[in-house]
Amino acid sequence: MSPYFRPTITQIAGMTIAFCIPGLLIRTLAADEGAGQHPQDSMNKTGINGGDFGAAALIDDAALAALTADVGMKNLVTVLTAFNDELVRRVPVLQAALDASDLAAIARETHSIKGSALTFGAAALGAAARRANDASRTGDSTTALLAAREVLALMPATREAVARLAMQTTEVQQQ
Repeated sequence: MSPYFRPTITQIAGMTIAFCIPGLLIRTLAADEGAGQHPQDSMNKTGINGGDFGAAALIDDAALAALTADVGMKNLVTVLTAFNDELVRRVPVLQAALDASDLAAIARETHSIKGSALTFGAAALGAAARRANDASRTGDSTTALLAAREVLALMPATREAVARLAMQTTEVQQQ
């Protein structure tokens, strides 16, 4: 085994799930990659978005594995669909907070988005929401507004990736 990559049981489960779902690409970051980032921002990623190596992927394989273990493969599609529905509901509320430069409202919305995104394995969205939430709580309006715009910009691609994952999961279940 490589001295740079020693997977945990959660990471192994995530990789197993990702390999069982056709069309997903596994990207693994070296242990020292992501230094200075929040630990949840440097997890192993399922590169469903095909983005740059080292960038937060849209879907995180370890979080997806944990979610699957919690809800079961049978219920995975249902909870992923619920997550997508939640994102749709939050867009206009976050947009209104952003338009008003209301840091308290941005903090509330990004806190909720952050928690849901990280629970459901939406790594890039969770990382952006964390930055917006942290900045809005400390009164850093410039960073809060930029990060909140990033959250809104990531939502369509995240929703598409989650919908694709739900569809692929359904296909695997039907086999």
